[in-house]
Amino acid sequence: MKRDYYISKYLRPFFQNYLVHQRNMSEDSIKSYRDVMKLFLCFMSTRLKMPTVNIQVTDLTKSIVIEFLAYLENTRGNKIQTRNQRLSILRSLFTYIASEEPLLNEYCRRLIEIPFKRGAALPEIKYLEREEIAAIFDATDKTTLSGRRDYAILLFMYNTGARVRETVDVCKSQISFNRPYKVEILGKGSKWRTCPLWKETAKILQHLLSETKFSGGDSHIFLNRSGQPFSRFGILKIIDKYKDKAALKIKSLETKNVTPHTLRHTTAMHLLQSGVDINVIRSWLGHVDLRTTHCYAEIDLAMKKKALEACEIKSKIPSRAQWHSSPEILTWLESL
Repeated sequence: MKRDYYISKYLRPFFQNYLVHQRNMSEDSIKSYRDVMKLFLCFMSTRLKMPTVNIQVTDLTKSIVIEFLAYLENTRGNKIQTRNQRLSILRSLFTYIASEEPLLNEYCRRLIEIPFKRGAALPEIKYLEREEIAAIFDATDKTTLSGRRDYAILLFMYNTGARVRETVDVCKSQISFNRPYKVEILGKGSKWRTCPLWKETAKILQHLLSETKFSGGDSHIFLNRSGQPFSRFGILKIIDKYKDKAALKIKSLETKNVTPHTLRHTTAMHLLQSGVDINVIRSWLGHVDLRTTHCYAEIDLAMKKKALEACEIKSKIPSRAQWHSSPEILTWLESL
């Protein structure tokens, strides 16, 4: 086989065409792919003792790729789940290369067949109890414009279960203040979903819009003190701020790491505990696969089982020795 299949030849169209136009991936997902590829190429460059621009697809043997996966676990401390996620990204690249270069089809197939490692622990889903999320809301200072804005952000995220990117990107035109109150959210894969808004949420958002100075046009709803859309980091700072304040009253919050995704998990769990159907929650959160939503049901079921076991009455069953110890069985039965 002619050795001119440089991997750099395939990386640019893989990112610019395949991931963007064919897979319709979000900016954040593409960045994750980018980081994995950088890590992979740096490892290969060191392992093969050549510049990354000279690495060819045919240099990527099955054994070397497995070495990279072992490096992720043993040197970088990646858990099995992270290791498998990064292998999945490499598989996507090899699948793309095989589709673009038929002569590499069989070669890439061997790499694609590298198995995922078993034993990956399911990611721990952390969420807030109702009194904890209420305490965070109460910690906002609603006498100030910034406090009312922060309360609107937190309430919107809890109401909708929106991801942090979906929250910072929401614009005025996406909100309907006519009954039924709702918001159109642009989620992963550029897919739209409709999420209902509580009357309180719609009222708070409408009041925020009346107080905020917009530059005109279809502006973002949530703006920082400079009049610019919030960043993901800005939202995280808001959550940290009010979580720390709420922890002064609710001690259980002291040891909890509350992130934007914690609020999303909280929405899902509270919907489930309120009796909302799992398919409705799936649509509410914008999950593509029902199995992603089902993990909340498994957690709720485990909690109910634990609560039931705690309330279970442990009856004392007489042993075989007790049964035979009574000389008069009818008298013993009567005493039960």
